[in-house]
Amino acid sequence: MDLLHTVLTRLLEDPDSTQPFTLLLADVLEMSGAEGGAVFVTTETGRQLVLLACTGRDDRHRWTHFVDHYEQRLSPSPESAPQVLDDPADRNTHVLAQWLTQGAHGHGLLLLRLPGRSGSLPPAMIQTVYEYGDYLAGIIYSTRCARLKLRHAQCEERAAIARELHDSLAQSLSYLKIQTSLLQSALGRHPEAVANTEIGATVKELRTTLNVAYRQLRELITTYRLTMHGKTFAQALEESIEEFERRCSIAFDLDNRLPAGELALGEEMQLLHIVREALSNVVRHSHATYCWVTLQLTESGHCEIHVADNGVGMQTTHDGEQHHGLVIMQERAHSLGGSLRVERHEGGGTRVVVACPLRKLGETPLIDGA
Repeated sequence: MDLLHTVLTRLLEDPDSTQPFTLLLADVLEMSGAEGGAVFVTTETGRQLVLLACTGRDDRHRWTHFVDHYEQRLSPSPESAPQVLDDPADRNTHVLAQWLTQGAHGHGLLLLRLPGRSGSLPPAMIQTVYEYGDYLAGIIYSTRCARLKLRHAQCEERAAIARELHDSLAQSLSYLKIQTSLLQSALGRHPEAVANTEIGATVKELRTTLNVAYRQLRELITTYRLTMHGKTFAQALEESIEEFERRCSIAFDLDNRLPAGELALGEEMQLLHIVREALSNVVRHSHATYCWVTLQLTESGHCEIHVADNGVGMQTTHDGEQHHGLVIMQERAHSLGGSLRVERHEGGGTRVVVACPLRKLGETPLIDGA
């Protein structure tokens, strides 16, 4: 009961935390006598297993390799008994695999490393695995549902903020832009005012500032309106590419090699905004005919994104809007603990490179936002 109370309390405090599942896994190991273990969950599409918790940092890659090795044999089969499979990393050990199932999207996988054991399992261990399997399945399913409800609530709140910004500040700035244009026209009809360079410069600066402020506001509204509507990060990227293709004559190519489940929801949203801003700059400034977007994991465990084009290349000076867009992208990258650089692309054009570390183990997202 104490363990259950601790687990539920920590999940209520932070639905994205994996620490409660690490505690549960440690209890499973103690009860079963296994020397190591891991818990995986399926993404909402059910196509991919994502590591949720495991016993130690060194085991993370070992368990991921195990799942990849037995990908075909580890298809969801909730009615079957636990499977005992050879550990490809150590032939002297075996791994017990038990599916965790509850609800339409409640699939998970419990893995326990059993040193020196064969295919036959003691009845007591089978009973322990079943009991903890149901226990884990219920918690995973409940937490997934709670997280989805929280996500929908956040999306509704963001949409409400976007509507308020549009109905108040956006309209006020539009009115000021119109009034500034009328003021410039009125000044043009009075030669004595035109001769006053100070007045002309002030009005021009006012109009430029209003244009920048208006674009900043439109970016903010877009930020709050943009959601993935339950789609995966990969699907949201594809839709963004298709959207920009419809807006121009540039040919876009997407090469997404980032596995599902590697990013938390907040990270996905920030990176999606960065990619969209980079694509927007390509459309507005590059005069390119081709643009390609690449996402991949580096050997150091970073997520790396390249947005490159074959356009006119980097300009020595940026207009206010373009500079503001670059600042926004850099701030988003820094908020993820990463970096962003803009460089000349070989053969002409510009390349935007974003690199950010992925959250691991204690920081790994609970359920793939995909």
